[in-house]
Amino acid sequence: MTPKDILKETAQPKAVKGKQRKQKKVSALGIIFTIILAIVIILLGERVIFDLNKVANPIVSSTDGSSYKFASELSSERSGLSNSRIYYPTSQRADYLMYKLLIHSAFIIPIFLLTFLLYYMFNVKKRQPNWFVAMYGYLVFAFWMLFHLLIEIMVVINYQFPNSAIYIILGILAVIFTSLTVFMQKKVVHRNNS
Repeated sequence: MTPKDILKETAQPKAVKGKQRKQKKVSALGIIFTIILAIVIILLGERVIFDLNKVANPIVSSTDGSSYKFASELSSERSGLSNSRIYYPTSQRADYLMYKLLIHSAFIIPIFLLTFLLYYMFNVKKRQPNWFVAMYGYLVFAFWMLFHLLIEIMVVINYQFPNSAIYIILGILAVIFTSLTVFMQKKVVHRNNS
C-alpha cells in the first residue's frame, strides 16, 4: 500500500446538515411594480365583472334608466370605477342579485383556480425566479376577487335565500380552500423533511 500525499489533495467542504434555505432575491423595484400590477389587475377585474353583469344578467332592463316612467319602479347599481349604472326593476331584486352572483362566480372561480395553477407552475414546480414576484400580484388579485365573491354571497343571503345556488357556490369554495390548505401543508411538510 502506497502512502497518499494529502498535501496535493484539494479540500472538500463538508456537507452541513440543518435548515439551510435558499434566499430568493427580490428587487425593491420588482416589489413596487408588483404592487402596481396587483392594483391594475384588481381594477380590471372589477370592471370586467361589472360589465359581465351588465351584458349577461337577464334582469337588467337598461343602462340609462329611460325605460321606466317612475323612479320607484327602478333600482340601480353603479360601477365603482366609472359613472356607469345598471337599472333593473325593484320588484325583481332577488332575481337580479342571484343572477349577478352566478355570473360573477362563473368568472371569479375559474380565474382563481387558473391563477393558483400558474403560481404552482412558476413558483413551485419549475421555480422560475423571473416570475416569482409577479405571481404575487396575480395571487393578490385572485384572493381579492374571491373576497369580492364572498361579500356578494353574504349580500344575497342577507337579502333573500331563494335558491340552492348558494349551497353550490359555497360548496365549491369549501372544496377550493380545503385543497389549497392541503396543498400548502404538503409543501411545508416536504420542505421540513428535506
